[in-house]
Amino acid sequence: MLTKSPVSTNLLDRLTEAGLAWGEGTYARLAAPVGAAAFALYIVLIAVTTWSIPDANWDMLPYLAIAEEGTYRDVQALHDYAYGTVRDGVSAGDYKALTDDGGGFRSHMAGNAADFHSLLGMYRVKFLYAEILSTMSSVVSPVEAMRLLQVLSVLLFGAIALLWLRSEGALAPAPVVGAVLMIAEFGDAARAATPDLLCSALFLGGLF
Repeated sequence: MLTKSPVSTNLLDRLTEAGLAWGEGTYARLAAPVGAAAFALYIVLIAVTTWSIPDANWDMLPYLAIAEEGTYRDVQALHDYAYGTVRDGVSAGDYKALTDDGGGFRSHMAGNAADFHSLLGMYRVKFLYAEILSTMSSVVSPVEAMRLLQVLSVLLFGAIALLWLRSEGALAPAPVVGAVLMIAEFGDAARAATPDLLCSALFLGGLF
């Protein structure tokens, strides 16, 4: 009666066990750096997208205005500054979308400096953002300063998240955190010129 050689069976078992042990060891050794690298790559891609494909949103106008209230004391002059700065910093199509909605809110604010100024109170609570924006605007154009501040906010948020994951020994599942951020539309929030992402990064840092 023919039977398989015990030697070959034992050799196959040993090779299988060695392969599994190597795979487990490699995963244990590389899971954390690979997870961290994948998350870091996602953050960098979001930062690049934030700079290259910014979202021109209406809130840019009041935030630019409160950043320079000290310079433009006159209501009409402040209105002209905000709208002129955005006009010079975005495409013609984006500017039209921000100022002309067929006689609606945006059209009204574009033509009425007093009513525009009356809205600024709700934006002044983000005074830190306004101060940073004003300081950066002395180096680059105000609209570019907004975009640069968004990029820095993305990188700050990503760095704090990575440090937190590292402190918890959870770098391996970092890509899962990236997936959650995708679902939460982190990229869209990053492209919008508002202080929301900076506030989120600072809040995350405070919790950490």
